[in-house]
Amino acid sequence: MGKDVVVVEKREDAAFVSALRDENVPLLIDDTRSPLCLPRTHVKKASAIVCATDDDLANLNIALDARRLNPGIRVVIRLFDDDLGAKVRDTFKAEALSSSSLAAPAMALAALDPRLVHSFRIGKHLMVVSLFVVRDGLPGLTVSQVRDRFGGLALSLIRGAEETLHPHGEVVFQAGDQVTIQASYPEYCALRVFTGESEAPAYADHDNFLMPGYRPTG
Repeated sequence: MGKDVVVVEKREDAAFVSALRDENVPLLIDDTRSPLCLPRTHVKKASAIVCATDDDLANLNIALDARRLNPGIRVVIRLFDDDLGAKVRDTFKAEALSSSSLAAPAMALAALDPRLVHSFRIGKHLMVVSLFVVRDGLPGLTVSQVRDRFGGLALSLIRGAEETLHPHGEVVFQAGDQVTIQASYPEYCALRVFTGESEAPAYADHDNFLMPGYRPTG
């Protein structure tokens, strides 16, 4: 993303150490509990710090030390404990992310519907991203009509050998188009019903954008 990054790792033999060095990413082998560790990373001049060890207490200690050295630094903390994460967000004014909470929707939805390729939350809303092959219902509709009727945002459109990111609203879907759509989960379900694909297949071939039980056209 165009930002300079410094990584602190406790063990020389840890995963990704070699990969970081191959990419010429500055890497400090040190224990973050050492009072000299964070100053060596120039944390006083940093815009943000990500505390992502597998130890909740260690992550909190790192965050507190970073805020002491740089009161304006943006802090992102990985916390396994959901209750602790909520308290940290409210009182510490930091972005506390629970690995289990982030992974749970994706895992559950992947089990229910393999056509879903991504999921995330915006407030209370569960958002999903799915691949559609334009067949029943969609041909003849525009990108704007799908958005207005179903809340589906077209992120990518593949027609033949050409891919278009964020296609214009006036673009008309044609049979055989391959479109990546983002919507809330209820809106996604409604769109699948509209296209006659309400039942999720046992698996999905994302490489070919084809689903078992479909009859390719053309």
